[in-house]
Amino acid sequence: MKKEIKEELKIHAPLLSGMSKQQEGYKVPDDYFARMEADLWEQLKPATKTVVEPASHTSWFDGLIQQISWLLQPRMALQLASVALIIVAGLFIMNRTATDKTDALADLTADEASEYVLAHLDEFDTESLIELGFGDADFSADEAVFFNDTDVDELMDELQRENIDLETLEFYL
Repeated sequence: MKKEIKEELKIHAPLLSGMSKQQEGYKVPDDYFARMEADLWEQLKPATKTVVEPASHTSWFDGLIQQISWLLQPRMALQLASVALIIVAGLFIMNRTATDKTDALADLTADEASEYVLAHLDEFDTESLIELGFGDADFSADEAVFFNDTDVDELMDELQRENIDLETLEFYL
């Protein structure tokens, strides 16, 4: 039976059948295990190193210099420079934008501002106009421009022809 298996193995896998004739594994030297423990302890012995202890008399100035030298290393210096550049650019852009708006409004006089508001009255909501607070300003000259007698009479005639009730009329006024 064993012979048949070996012959079949030789037919189907000749390389595998030839392996059984070779020696198994590795050959260990005769005194390997006897000296292994001594070799292992030799490798585990700590190497004697000379340890340099830092000077105990360092001043605060020396510590500061050491910290600054750490910040000036290339990687950290690039990070600090990048952050500083972003901050300066942001301040420059914000300051320039604010200056442009301020300069444009600084040239306006109070009369020009009032004229603009009155000319574009329909673009402002009531709350904004109240907050603007014209206070006790005299608008009699402006009323003459916006409400002349002819226009008021025409409006009254039109409202009477439409036969509007009193509440709607009060709403328009």
